[in-house]
Amino acid sequence: MKTLVIRFGSLGDVVLTLPALRDAALAGGPVHYLVHEEYASLLEPLPEIERVWTLPRSAGAGDLRDLSGALAAEGFRAVLDLHASPRSRALRALLARCGARWAATRRQDVRRRLWVLRGRLDGRLPAPPAAVPAHRRHREAARRLLGASYREAPDAQYPAPDVARERAEAALAAAGLPAGALPVGFAPGARWPEKAWPHFAALAARLAGRAALLVLGGPGEEALCATLAGPEGAALAGERPLPETAAALARCRVLVTGDSGLGHLAEATGTPALVLFGPTVPAFGFAPRLPASRVLERPLPCRPCSLHGEKPCRLGTRACLTDIGADEVLATLAAMGALP
Repeated sequence: MKTLVIRFGSLGDVVLTLPALRDAALAGGPVHYLVHEEYASLLEPLPEIERVWTLPRSAGAGDLRDLSGALAAEGFRAVLDLHASPRSRALRALLARCGARWAATRRQDVRRRLWVLRGRLDGRLPAPPAAVPAHRRHREAARRLLGASYREAPDAQYPAPDVARERAEAALAAAGLPAGALPVGFAPGARWPEKAWPHFAALAARLAGRAALLVLGGPGEEALCATLAGPEGAALAGERPLPETAAALARCRVLVTGDSGLGHLAEATGTPALVLFGPTVPAFGFAPRLPASRVLERPLPCRPCSLHGEKPCRLGTRACLTDIGADEVLATLAAMGALP
């Protein structure tokens, strides 16, 4: 059965679809994947995918029309919509008219918005039920689509290709990471400033002489990462194919991060994450999923204050993150067995 999987972005959301993707591939038949252009390099090495289709983030009606015609010509018999956005709904409706069955992830947006409303009212509403983790909702959609042919695929680590690992190793060596070192990774960046933990520099100082440090980031975060790494650590930031970033994450003992896509990518490589939640909460369904990973957060009545961490702190304190100190993070890393 030829299947199309749809998830446009973002990085962490695409990573969380990988278990369901493996489930779909296990049922037999070629699997294609439709994603935003900037995440295609992450998916291209996956053996479960026959073809990666891309859509520009800035795509207009004409681009969507052209894509829909090309997809209709492929003869897909099943569509696994793991985004459930207006664009993905339009595409799956077209393919359904061409004879494809479909199933979609249940987004649970109402539940998340109730959590935010509760935070804006300083916790004066009862806590709604926590959202089902996103990766489980994706697998449930695959189960509904595949029916009796559904089997749950075993867990597997992200398969960075040899060339990606070699390039990552060369970049890490050039950045000053000693050969064979297993560093503590930092991912200090955040799409929304309110989600950025403010004590990475203090934690780096406490790790000096105790563990190698690797600071990772994306485009525009080069200066931040270099500053945190200092003369003794290594920084890897900027434009880089995602499989190389995954290979670098796989070298780490642990990744210290906010609620970010790099945290999910680290877990996909088998590296545990210590996730510092601030304006968002694990109850949204995006908590780390590896048993070795950990969460640090503060149970403040104003949390969560937005769906994605995009709104400024209305109290002006950012206490949800500023109150998580470097010593607490260091002690948690030690308890995780992540320090040499």
